[in-house]
Amino acid sequence: CTCPSGYALREDRRMCRDTRQGFCFTEVLQTMCQMSSTNRNLVTKSECCCNSGRSWGPQCELCPLPGTAHYKKMCPHGPGYSTDGRGMGFQVATNPSWCFADNNECTAQPSLCGAKGQCLNTPGSYNCECQKGFSLDSSGVNC
Repeated sequence: CTCPSGYALREDRRMCRDTRQGFCFTEVLQTMCQMSSTNRNLVTKSECCCNSGRSWGPQCELCPLPGTAHYKKMCPHGPGYSTDGRGMGFQVATNPSWCFADNNECTAQPSLCGAKGQCLNTPGSYNCECQKGFSLDSSGVNC
């Protein structure tokens, strides 16, 4: 199996995985990608889309919607996990050909908890802690 540019052969040597790097966008307005000016980390499409991103890369590729077949294929272990072998906490799934890694949402989207909050990565998710004198709003992510 030979993989095209931007892809690498998976460890099972049966499929290629996407290793391309690009920006992750949290909003798409009329097909235009929007992102926070502080979000300058390059990530893979899996890291972005399995980590609450809405679109990815220089062509503003839309992420699949959670619950769809395409999303389940890209993020078989649900939100907060990628299948591209990047990140922390490698674990072997029930199918040994799939390895998944915990996405660090805090690294991928530094402004996730707002200016007065600190992001704390957890397996498959994240929590926000507020600076003294501030508290989380009803969304649970803004102080």
